[in-house]
Amino acid sequence: MMLSPTLRAVPRSLQFALSFALAVICAACSQAPAPAPAAPAQPSPTIPRITDKVEAAGSDGVEVAARYPSMRNELAPLETAMRAYTQAQQADLAARVKQLKPEAERAERPAKLDLDFTVATQTVAFVSAIAQGQADIGDAKPAALRATFNQHLPSGKIVGFADLFTDPAAALKIFSDEVRRRLYAEYEARLYNQNLPQAELTARLKTMHALVDKGTEPAAENFAGFLVDGVEGKAIGITVIFPPGQVAADTDGPQQVEVPVKLFVDAVKPEYRDAFDKDSSAPAAPPSNPASR
Repeated sequence: MMLSPTLRAVPRSLQFALSFALAVICAACSQAPAPAPAAPAQPSPTIPRITDKVEAAGSDGVEVAARYPSMRNELAPLETAMRAYTQAQQADLAARVKQLKPEAERAERPAKLDLDFTVATQTVAFVSAIAQGQADIGDAKPAALRATFNQHLPSGKIVGFADLFTDPAAALKIFSDEVRRRLYAEYEARLYNQNLPQAELTARLKTMHALVDKGTEPAAENFAGFLVDGVEGKAIGITVIFPPGQVAADTDGPQQVEVPVKLFVDAVKPEYRDAFDKDSSAPAAPPSNPASR
């Protein structure tokens, strides 16, 4: 699944084009033709990006730059969740800086928090967004930040992974098994293609399996980052996003794996089940890094 900063615009209706053509024909046959019906307004699902900086330098010793997309009124809960995340990260960074730097140094060389929020996907019932950025206390080792947010449009709720399923533990097992299978196949193919000596290949496969096994254990914290996958229609899957180092080497960056809806739709709570296309047969996309912004 590609993470796009904007969503696709809804195409014009073919029915409107036919109505317009009939009106032109009537105009040639009559002196007083009936006016062509006006095209119904189509609400655009596109959420444009804008730059909206939040500056918060000063007494807490932190400078904040956060960029948000402009949001429709119905997405107020999503915007609130984004801004709450910024505030929480700022408070955490301020607490760390206070322990490490005296007040004079905090004022002279404040820590920096930089966050970029992007709407990634929109289906009929869900809008999903991702935050990416870093927190820098000035030690030349900025910490990467990444978070996801998913709003259920009919209810206005921000939902976490466990909120979607009647039995979260069983759902976690489904996701763990599928993600582990996909990552094994991806990494094994990559290693075999390198034509490594057998001893090195065996050692690297063992290391890779251990890393994937740990990072995909069926625990809530391992699957906290996810996006509801799809464009305009019903959802066709859930894409799990792993931070650098969880299921691959730090140098490989974040990883994402799409889990198709057919594997978990029966575990979805009744109030969310209709939001997913249970008949979807779209193939799952191979793991890849989310595009940095």
